[in-house]
Amino acid sequence: MTEVLYLSYDGMTDPLGQSQVIPYLEGLTKKGYHFHLISFEKEIPYQRDKELIGNLLRSKNIEWHPLTYTKRPPVLSTLWDLYRMKSKGAGLIRKHGISLVHCRSYISGLAGLDFQQRFNIPFLFDMRGFWDDERVDGELWDVNKPIYKIVYAYFKKKEREMLFKADGVISLTENAKAEIESWKVRSTKKLPITVIP
Repeated sequence: MTEVLYLSYDGMTDPLGQSQVIPYLEGLTKKGYHFHLISFEKEIPYQRDKELIGNLLRSKNIEWHPLTYTKRPPVLSTLWDLYRMKSKGAGLIRKHGISLVHCRSYISGLAGLDFQQRFNIPFLFDMRGFWDDERVDGELWDVNKPIYKIVYAYFKKKEREMLFKADGVISLTENAKAEIESWKVRSTKKLPITVIP
């Protein structure tokens, strides 16, 4: 059985985790993958649903390692969560002989990139969408403010690094796949992109 570390900055007690992540992992367990799942849980839904979700995941043979989501202060809280994701993930890699790291979206992708370099483990970048641009378009990051301008520039740089160093990339749409392939950063090698709507 293939041991996989699945990293999600979304919580499994959140609606998105329950509607998208858990069914996705459940389907893959039937194909011979065993998952160690790290997620970041918001306090109220976690306290309400941790037993229900924990029992559900155990019944699917998915090992859940929930961590508490940190909201404040902006930026620094995310760096702290990333540090904890890397720390917990590294321990699981060493303990369970993980052979693949599956990263949902950009924060998780940063950890996957780190694990690839440190442990020589393949990582799959499930990018979802252009997260950094979505943060700006949704007015969550005001790039007129110096801190968010720096953060945005950092993620644009890391976005390309994750895309072009990942052993596999999952995109939500054919349009996003075509956009990435048009960047031609890695002109000698075709990007391994799979579209999963």
